[in-house]
Amino acid sequence: MEKKYIISFLIAFVLFMLLGGLFGTLVFLPTFETWHEAFPDAVRETPDMASGFLIGIIQLVGFVYLFGRLNIDTFSEGAVFGAIYSVAVWLMVDLQMVSVTKIVSYEYVAMDAGLSAVMGAVMGAVIAWSMKRFA
Repeated sequence: MEKKYIISFLIAFVLFMLLGGLFGTLVFLPTFETWHEAFPDAVRETPDMASGFLIGIIQLVGFVYLFGRLNIDTFSEGAVFGAIYSVAVWLMVDLQMVSVTKIVSYEYVAMDAGLSAVMGAVMGAVIAWSMKRFA
Protein backbone atom coordinates (compact mmCIF):
# COMPACT_ATOMS: atom_id res chain seq x y z
CA MET A 1 0.00 0.00 0.00
CA GLU A 2 1.30 3.43 -0.89
CA LYS A 3 2.30 5.72 1.95
CA LYS A 4 0.03 8.51 0.66
CA TYR A 5 -3.01 6.33 1.41
CA ILE A 6 -1.85 5.42 4.90
CA ILE A 7 -0.84 8.95 5.88
CA SER A 8 -3.99 10.45 4.36
CA PHE A 9 -6.13 7.89 6.20
CA LEU A 10 -4.44 8.68 9.53
CA ILE A 11 -4.82 12.44 9.04
CA ALA A 12 -8.46 12.00 7.99
CA PHE A 13 -9.11 9.73 10.97
CA VAL A 14 -7.84 12.32 13.45
CA LEU A 15 -9.81 15.07 11.72
CA PHE A 16 -12.91 12.83 11.64
CA MET A 17 -12.62 12.26 15.39
CA LEU A 18 -12.17 15.97 16.12
CA LEU A 19 -14.98 17.24 13.89
CA GLY A 20 -17.23 14.30 14.73
CA GLY A 21 -16.65 14.86 18.43
CA LEU A 22 -17.39 18.56 18.11
CA PHE A 23 -20.57 18.14 16.06
CA GLY A 24 -21.60 15.13 18.12
CA THR A 25 -21.29 16.95 21.41
CA LEU A 26 -22.86 20.21 20.31
CA VAL A 27 -25.57 18.98 17.93
CA PHE A 28 -26.23 15.26 17.80
CA LEU A 29 -26.06 14.17 21.43
CA PRO A 30 -28.79 16.64 22.49
CA THR A 31 -30.98 15.32 19.66
CA PHE A 32 -30.31 11.71 20.65
CA GLU A 33 -31.14 12.57 24.26
CA THR A 34 -34.52 13.89 23.15
CA TRP A 35 -35.12 10.71 21.15
CA HIS A 36 -34.13 8.55 24.12
CA GLU A 37 -36.55 10.39 26.40
CA ALA A 38 -39.37 9.92 23.89
CA PHE A 39 -38.52 6.31 22.98
CA PRO A 40 -36.39 4.80 25.79
CA ASP A 41 -36.88 1.22 24.59
CA ALA A 42 -35.85 2.03 21.03
CA VAL A 43 -33.07 4.63 21.34
CA ARG A 44 -29.92 4.12 23.41
CA GLU A 45 -29.10 6.59 26.15
CA THR A 46 -25.58 6.91 24.75
CA PRO A 47 -24.49 5.90 21.25
CA ASP A 48 -22.64 2.61 20.80
CA MET A 49 -19.08 3.80 20.23
CA ALA A 50 -17.90 0.50 18.73
CA SER A 51 -20.36 0.62 15.83
CA GLY A 52 -19.75 4.36 15.40
CA PHE A 53 -16.02 3.70 15.20
CA LEU A 54 -16.59 0.98 12.60
CA ILE A 55 -18.82 3.28 10.53
CA GLY A 56 -16.08 5.92 10.57
CA ILE A 57 -13.42 3.44 9.45
CA ILE A 58 -15.56 2.15 6.58
CA GLN A 59 -16.43 5.66 5.42
CA LEU A 60 -12.82 6.84 5.59
CA VAL A 61 -11.38 3.83 3.75
CA GLY A 62 -13.74 4.49 0.85
CA PHE A 63 -13.12 8.22 1.04
CA VAL A 64 -9.32 8.01 0.90
CA TYR A 65 -9.31 5.25 -1.71
CA LEU A 66 -11.56 7.23 -4.04
CA PHE A 67 -9.36 10.33 -3.74
CA GLY A 68 -6.39 8.33 -4.97
CA ARG A 69 -8.28 6.59 -7.77
CA LEU A 70 -9.92 9.81 -8.98
CA ASN A 71 -6.65 11.79 -8.73
CA ILE A 72 -8.24 14.52 -6.62
CA ASP A 73 -5.37 16.70 -5.43
CA THR A 74 -6.52 20.32 -5.16
CA PHE A 75 -8.26 21.92 -2.19
CA SER A 76 -11.30 22.93 -4.21
CA GLU A 77 -11.73 19.53 -5.88
CA GLY A 78 -11.23 17.84 -2.53
CA ALA A 79 -13.72 20.08 -0.76
CA VAL A 80 -16.41 19.62 -3.42
CA PHE A 81 -15.94 15.87 -3.68
CA GLY A 82 -15.75 15.52 0.10
CA ALA A 83 -18.98 17.42 0.62
CA ILE A 84 -20.83 15.43 -2.05
CA TYR A 85 -19.48 12.07 -0.82
CA SER A 86 -20.33 12.76 2.82
CA VAL A 87 -23.79 14.11 2.10
CA ALA A 88 -24.58 11.16 -0.17
CA VAL A 89 -23.48 8.59 2.42
CA TRP A 90 -25.43 10.15 5.27
CA LEU A 91 -28.52 10.95 3.19
CA MET A 92 -28.77 7.24 2.39
CA VAL A 93 -28.61 6.38 6.09
CA ASP A 94 -30.89 9.18 7.28
CA LEU A 95 -33.54 8.75 4.60
CA GLN A 96 -33.63 5.02 5.29
CA MET A 97 -34.28 5.85 8.96
CA VAL A 98 -37.07 8.24 7.94
CA SER A 99 -38.64 5.50 5.85
CA VAL A 100 -38.67 2.89 8.65
CA THR A 101 -39.17 4.92 11.84
CA LYS A 102 -41.22 7.77 13.18
CA ILE A 103 -38.25 9.05 15.19
CA VAL A 104 -36.11 10.67 12.48
CA SER A 105 -37.55 13.80 10.90
CA TYR A 106 -36.76 15.58 7.66
CA GLU A 107 -35.50 18.51 9.75
CA TYR A 108 -32.91 16.16 11.27
CA VAL A 109 -32.00 14.88 7.79
CA ALA A 110 -31.45 18.45 6.56
CA MET A 111 -29.33 19.33 9.61
CA ASP A 112 -27.26 16.17 9.23
CA ALA A 113 -26.77 16.80 5.51
CA GLY A 114 -25.55 20.33 6.21
CA LEU A 115 -23.11 19.24 8.90
CA SER A 116 -21.96 16.32 6.75
CA ALA A 117 -21.27 18.74 3.89
CA VAL A 118 -19.13 20.94 6.13
CA MET A 119 -17.28 17.99 7.63
CA GLY A 120 -16.80 16.35 4.21
CA ALA A 121 -15.56 19.58 2.62
CA VAL A 122 -12.97 20.15 5.33
CA MET A 123 -11.83 16.54 5.30
CA GLY A 124 -11.82 16.45 1.49
CA ALA A 125 -9.60 19.51 1.24
CA VAL A 126 -7.18 18.06 3.79
CA ILE A 127 -7.11 14.62 2.15
CA ALA A 128 -6.48 16.20 -1.27
CA TRP A 129 -3.56 18.14 0.20
CA SER A 130 -2.23 15.01 1.90
CA MET A 131 -2.51 12.83 -1.19
CA LYS A 132 -0.51 15.38 -3.20
CA ARG A 133 1.97 16.12 -0.41
CA PHE A 134 2.83 12.48 0.37
CA ALA A 135 2.65 11.06 -3.18
